[in-house]
This record gives sequence, C-alpha cells and structure tokens, in this order.
Amino acid sequence: MTAPELIVCGSLTIDNVLTAEGVATPQTCGGNVVYAALGARVWSRYVGAVSRAGAGYPTSFLGRLAAHGVDTAGIARLPEPHGMNVAFRYRADGSRERAFPPDVMARIPTAERARFTDYTTHGIAHRFRTWLDFAPGGADLPAAWRAGARGVHLAAMPVERHLEIARALRRARPDLMITLDSPWHDEREPARDCHTELFGLIDVLLPSEADLSLYRPGNPPLDTARALVRAGARAVVVKQGAAGCTILGAEGATVAAVPSHPAAAVDPTGAGDAFCGGFLAGLVARGDLVHAAVAGTVAASFAVEAVGPATLFTVDDAAAARRVEQVLGRVQRF
Repeated sequence: MTAPELIVCGSLTIDNVLTAEGVATPQTCGGNVVYAALGARVWSRYVGAVSRAGAGYPTSFLGRLAAHGVDTAGIARLPEPHGMNVAFRYRADGSRERAFPPDVMARIPTAERARFTDYTTHGIAHRFRTWLDFAPGGADLPAAWRAGARGVHLAAMPVERHLEIARALRRARPDLMITLDSPWHDEREPARDCHTELFGLIDVLLPSEADLSLYRPGNPPLDTARALVRAGARAVVVKQGAAGCTILGAEGATVAAVPSHPAAAVDPTGAGDAFCGGFLAGLVARGDLVHAAVAGTVAASFAVEAVGPATLFTVDDAAAARRVEQVLGRVQRF
C-alpha cells in the first residue's frame, strides 16, 4: 500500500446514540479518527489513521476501514478493555449532551443503561486518564509515513497529545500542513498557557461553536475565535452545524461564510470530524481555505445521512463533485 498523503490522529469509540425522538441506535463503531479519516477519504485515495484500540474493539470494523482504503497500520492494539464508551443524547435543536438526566435514563431499559453511560461522566480524573490512554502520541505515527505525508489532522485529544505530535511532526517536516480540532487548552489547568506554542506549530484551528463556548462561556463564539487569531492562530474555521462554517483570517477578519449542504440528517454524530478530514484534504489539494471548507462541508453532508459512518463508506465521486458545485455557488466571500 502507498504511504498515506493525509494522516489523521485521534480516538476510536463505541458510540451509543439516543435521538431527539427518543430512539436508541445500536452500538456503533466510531470515534473522531474514524469520521475524520473517512471524510478525508472522500477526496484522497491515500489516508492513514493513527489511534489506539483496546481489547474488544471490533477487528472486523478496522478491517472494513482498511478495505475502504484507510491505512490502519497506525492503530496500535492495547491489552486493556477499550474504555472509550460514548453516549450522546440529541436535543430537538441539534445540540447534544453526554450525561443523561435521571428521567431520561429511567426510560432506558435496565439492561441497556450501562452502554448509555458515557466514560466522561465518571469524573474528570477518569475522563482524562481514559482519554490519554486511548489517544495516540508522537511515537505512534509510523516512521515510514512521515516522509511522504502532505497533511496531518489532529482530532480532539488532550492538549498534551496535540503538543507531543505537533512537535514531533514540525521537527521532521517544517513544510507539513497541520490542522487541529480542539482543545488548545487544558480545562484542568485553565491558567496554563498551551496555545502560544501550539498555535505556532499548526496551520489551521477548526473548533466548533460548542468548543468556543466551553473555552469562554457566555462570550459569542465568533468573538472568541477572533481573539484566538489575535493570540497567534494563523487561521480559524468555526464549525456551526447546520449553519455551515465561518472562516477567519488575518487579525480575525471574516474571509468567508460557507453554508452547509442540505441533507436528510439521520444521525449528526461525527459530522464535525468528517468536516475536518475533508477540510484537510481540500487544503492540501488546493491550498485555499474556502475550497477546503467546501470539501469539508460536503464530507460532513454525507456523514449525517445514516446512523454512524455508514454513508461515508459509499460516497460516489460524481455525487460529491455535484455537492461541491452546489455549495460553492452559495459561499459568501468578504
């Protein structure tokens, strides 16, 4: 297999979703590394995934990724049980929560409640220990991949993993394109300055509005994003769900607003990560933020059309190209 030109680093999860209508979906193999890699795969034949899989994470699913053209040589197997059990409950407005209210949990059959208990609800110490255990570090990137890679995306992981991987990559490849989702800070130590170094190592920051609200509660997300540009981020693309995304460039100026592609949304899980993977592919191919955001938007539009990542395995090139033209025609440039 040809070495990947695009590399995605992140976590593998077992996803348990309760829709806004109260429908419980089957346990689904997912994780930000899966959706981002498949989002990149919409546009590139050479994509690699870097992650850690515990005992019990289905080998068959990793085989499916490989059969689809995602190189899984960067996924390390750990002997301990896979601790990344994720549960999302979607609200009618599209927002979601991971700690279900008692009245909601009471309506879930007793035998099913364990799978709807998100790993993050066991306390911050357990959350970060699990997150760190199953997030890759710099040593997890296959040495053979580094020379030929053109772009790397860092999905949501503890900020120390972001720093570790970005440092290793920049030392070896100053020319590499690096994008990062979140976080750029450590919520355990809010006063700790992680972003000054991190922003100097990456090219584009790709936070969601929810990420920005968590970082600066009560502050308008775009204002927070502009402050991040002033703090050293070279460019920030704010993911806004069904509203699309906003691209901020030098000094926080708005470069463009990219709309979402109309889609029959079945399950929004992973759409933001698919956007990030598609964005990286578009940025490497064209070197342009607007075209990258359109590529990400189209990847995300496929991600929401089925439960889990199913639709991303069946994307038709012609359909993807049509969606690009449709979205490009509605971009608002400033």
